Amino acid sequence: EQHPEELTAAQYHRFLDEIKADFGTEDKMLCITGGEPLLRQDFEEIMGYAHDLGFRWGMTSNAPLIDDAKAQMLQRCGMNTISVSIDGLEETHDRFRRTPGGWKRAMDGIHALLRVGFDAVQVTTVVTHQNIGELDALFAIFDGMDIDSWRIINMEPMGRALEHPELLL
Repeated sequence: EQHPEELTAAQYHRFLDEIKADFGTEDKMLCITGGEPLLRQDFEEIMGYAHDLGFRWGMTSNAPLIDDAKAQMLQRCGMNTISVSIDGLEETHDRFRRTPGGWKRAMDGIHALLRVGFDAVQVTTVVTHQNIGELDALFAIFDGMDIDSWRIINMEPMGRALEHPELLL
């Protein structure tokens, strides 16, 4: 169900039309983030429209909703890049993301993206005190996969992170 403050697909269409008219699509890339962008029921309609207008786009996702069918949908909509969050080995990731089974579903999502032929799949890891000792093991896992890159970032002291100073390096 759509949140009352959320833009409708029609509003996104008008917004994208205006961006194209004012700035064009050449050398532009839309960066789709969330929460989890794939929770939108009309995601394919909106991003398919953006693709039809000529926009290049990429997305950040936790990837638990990506299976082969969803990966094929992302391909149809013209997704160019994706960054998937993997924040430690299985137990650490699931605890950090507060999602039991999230690591396995995210890894399954990465494998689905690779199976359908995406070659710009990035994994992003937010480094904390809880996972810094797991980086070598994560490297061994990611090195055996056909991902494009592994991005390691520091947790920024803002938002919810301020409530968890024990995670900050």
